[in-house]
Amino acid sequence: MKVAIILDDSLGPGLLANSSACIASGLFNGVENVLGPEIEGYFFKYIPITKIPILIMKQHNRTWPELLKRAKKFKLKYMVFTQEGQSTTNYEEYIERVKGKPIEEVKVIGIGAIGEDNDIQRFCGDLPLLR
Repeated sequence: MKVAIILDDSLGPGLLANSSACIASGLFNGVENVLGPEIEGYFFKYIPITKIPILIMKQHNRTWPELLKRAKKFKLKYMVFTQEGQSTTNYEEYIERVKGKPIEEVKVIGIGAIGEDNDIQRFCGDLPLLR
């Protein structure tokens, strides 16, 4: 398994980091065997981290609807992250901002997908890494 997170690279570093964290947490929800075990340190514990690769890519010259279509085509578990979600701390307000709206009516800032290595490669293999 592998994760790909595709982001609008015009965002600043803080918003990119926040977007990646939000997308990863959403993708891992309900997926088994992607996190390792908790590890005992000396008087503390290391929390579990992912056992699978997480690729962070640039949107580059692809549209969000095109990337969403790709995720569906390869039957990946995917999620869309929007500015509407990033700009509020109230989940109910976020729901109101995006509920029932097509992708063209929201400000997408990232799409994430999780799946088998080959499917993730076909989903994002033509996009550059975010560096």
